[in-house]
Amino acid sequence: MNNNTPLWRNRNFVLVWAGQSLSMFGSRLTYIALLWWVLEKTGSAAALAGVAIASALPTLFLGPIAGVFIDRLDRRKLMLAMDLVNGIIIGTAATLLLIGRLQVWEIYLFTALASTATLFHRPSLQSSIPNLVPGEQLTKANSLYQISAGAAGIAGPAVGGILVGMIGSGPTMWVDAFTFLIAALSLLASSFPSPRMRAGKGLSSVFSDVAIGFRFLYERKVLFFMLLLFALINFILAPTSILFPIMAKDVLHAGARGFGLFGSALSVGIVIGGLLTARMKRLRRHGLLIIGGLTLLGAMLSVFGLSRGMSLSVVSLGLVGFAVAIVNIIEAVIFQTRVPNALQGRVFAAQSAITDGLQPISLAATGAILTLITAPTIIVACGIAAALAGLGALAVRGMRNL
Repeated sequence: MNNNTPLWRNRNFVLVWAGQSLSMFGSRLTYIALLWWVLEKTGSAAALAGVAIASALPTLFLGPIAGVFIDRLDRRKLMLAMDLVNGIIIGTAATLLLIGRLQVWEIYLFTALASTATLFHRPSLQSSIPNLVPGEQLTKANSLYQISAGAAGIAGPAVGGILVGMIGSGPTMWVDAFTFLIAALSLLASSFPSPRMRAGKGLSSVFSDVAIGFRFLYERKVLFFMLLLFALINFILAPTSILFPIMAKDVLHAGARGFGLFGSALSVGIVIGGLLTARMKRLRRHGLLIIGGLTLLGAMLSVFGLSRGMSLSVVSLGLVGFAVAIVNIIEAVIFQTRVPNALQGRVFAAQSAITDGLQPISLAATGAILTLITAPTIIVACGIAAALAGLGALAVRGMRNL
């Protein structure tokens, strides 16, 4: 891989990035439709929380173990297999919906299965980016993935709404399943190295390798603190996945269209943040950028909770998305440059387990809290807590100098 090769002329990176970007777009086609279907069918915030919990639980219980296999196996082939698995899962759910047999409990099951496949896929992709591009292009490469996520969030709900209106929810989900197939084919056509550690024998070797990933993070105190900070932030922000549709339906009275606008606003902010970061030649003071991003995120989330007009709500969520993009890109670059590549599968998986592990507790508590406190009040409180957590990191010298 020539360090002077422009990113757009890097065939393997473009193949992988394009395939995964299409898959992200496909996933957005069904996200809003399914959540709205659950809300309309049950009218229950607890049912929405159940979907989110089903998505989060595999990370908590299987995340660290997944990291071991990511470091032991060929990451490209593993991603390819997981894309095919996700396609089968979505296709099955689409078929049940098409014939009128889909039940809410089945959505929980399909969500958990798809989350498990993603659990193997996402860290494989994160740890493969340093094998696809040279070190000085990592920021730009990660920015492009954030831009793709944002663009999918903008176009996905709009196109999904049109498709659902034209051909129905089931066939629309089949389109999503087809994008996973395209993503798998793009991986099949690409080639890049995948450092693999020697696999030990027996279950004890798996747990030993899991411990190596956690030990690496614990011994790097600043990285470990950063993960604990993100765990706290994710715990604080987890209820928003349940509260956003409630804000659209019951507070702003904007219906499914308003809910879609929330997602689009977040995504526009992510695209702008990704574009801005990609244009920066060299980023310094990573820790201060993360602290600033978290503070902005929390402040704008509070503004969203206080808003009673769509214009202010959309603008505030756009700024939340902007902050999310900056924080995610900087975090990815920090770990891709400071963790040996052969260890990145375990470290990224351990990272997910730490940062996402508390979300099911937060989500489970949200339904009960909603009987005592209104959705806007919870959102405002979450925003203030997130901003204070970000500002609190200023007290950690290693974080400031990261």
